[in-house]
Amino acid sequence: MSYVPKGTAAIARPRPAPPIRRAAAHSEVRFDPWIILAFLYPLTQMVVFDLVGQLFLMDLLAIPLFVMLLALPDSIERLKRIWPLFVLLALWLAGQVVTDLVRGSRPDDFLRGWAKIVFFAIHIGALWMWLPRRRIYFAVFAIGLGIAAIYTIPPQFAGYEWKFGYDRALIYITLGSLFLITLPFPRMRFLAPLILLMLSFFLLFQAARSAFGILFIAAVICGAALFFGQFALFRKRLSSGLLAGLFLGGLAVAGGATAIYGTAVESGLLGRDALVKYRDQTSGEVPLILGGRSESLVAVQAIADSPVLGHGSWARDRRYVELHHAIKVEYGLPVFDAERGKRDLIPTHSYLLGSWVEGGFLGGLFWLWVLTIPFFALYYLLKREEPLLPLIAYCSMALIWSVLFSPFGLSERFFVAFQLCLLLWAVRAGGRSITLFAPLTRRGRRKQAA
Repeated sequence: MSYVPKGTAAIARPRPAPPIRRAAAHSEVRFDPWIILAFLYPLTQMVVFDLVGQLFLMDLLAIPLFVMLLALPDSIERLKRIWPLFVLLALWLAGQVVTDLVRGSRPDDFLRGWAKIVFFAIHIGALWMWLPRRRIYFAVFAIGLGIAAIYTIPPQFAGYEWKFGYDRALIYITLGSLFLITLPFPRMRFLAPLILLMLSFFLLFQAARSAFGILFIAAVICGAALFFGQFALFRKRLSSGLLAGLFLGGLAVAGGATAIYGTAVESGLLGRDALVKYRDQTSGEVPLILGGRSESLVAVQAIADSPVLGHGSWARDRRYVELHHAIKVEYGLPVFDAERGKRDLIPTHSYLLGSWVEGGFLGGLFWLWVLTIPFFALYYLLKREEPLLPLIAYCSMALIWSVLFSPFGLSERFFVAFQLCLLLWAVRAGGRSITLFAPLTRRGRRKQAA
């Protein structure tokens, strides 16, 4: 080591960063007790309490975990790196509180609505201060989430386990285990696209069509990232325009996945129940994606009726239930009259639309911002070699799908908190602060670089 006299400025030649594979192979195999905790912690969601609605043991443990992690020297600095997320969460909560006070929501409803947002924020904060410290934490936590998904399927979904739990279990356990396998055998990462593709077709034959589509596209993303990774010039010159072109290609892939599903179900390969359901949802005048989620059409109308102020936590209004029935009749979709008198909740089928209906514009604003994160995560994923590539690719597509087409209920907050922490880390927010709009500019890219 050379001696530098005091008062002189030393200009050090920048050293190249060590290859990620070497870092993963050496630093990630080091054991510490937090690895065991990362596996056990998500399993605690299997214990459920009836307090202000359904609360999980994982919710209650998140509070002391958050406080304990907050005592670490660098925790405040870590939280500052994702400050826009917490600002938008606070705005969502404020919008929900104002909406419930104005609408006069029932106490049991608004307490559940407020608790949902608060616990979601605590989960994000705790996981963000913890999991990004080592890749292996993400992988082991994913395995724990997958195992928990097997045992937390609501009773009303009996008979549809592959659509409402087993699919996630298989995916998260496989992707977390795949990372552990690639530590001693780094070349195994080149098999990831094939493994994801095989899993997607297995889920197709289990009638888990959304899981099939998400995993199919994730497999294509993994293949593209590994292929383009062989060309350093491509990574260096990857721009937002090229990313937009890749996004259009992704839409084509999604169309191809839909065509594959339609062909498989029409041929009878997926069984009679899948065929009947497919024909019911495509017999009307709306696309398949809305045929199975006609609630979204009602939610859009509810938002149009009150775009700024929401309808309240667990929003109830029989007019929209009747509207849902009328829309089904108008567009030729299956109608189940027996359901009409059993519920009065405004139908929604989307993180985005559901939060907007309940909490108003500020609820929708949060999820609109979240919707941008997966795209930036994929952008930075294509620019470097990443051992967590399969898990990041899957979580990116899963989050996009869920924000647009899945209800935010039950244990969703655990999965989304994990996905957000992983994707925010993937855009290198773990090294620098993330801006509110995360622009793909030269200045923005410098700030996001780790």
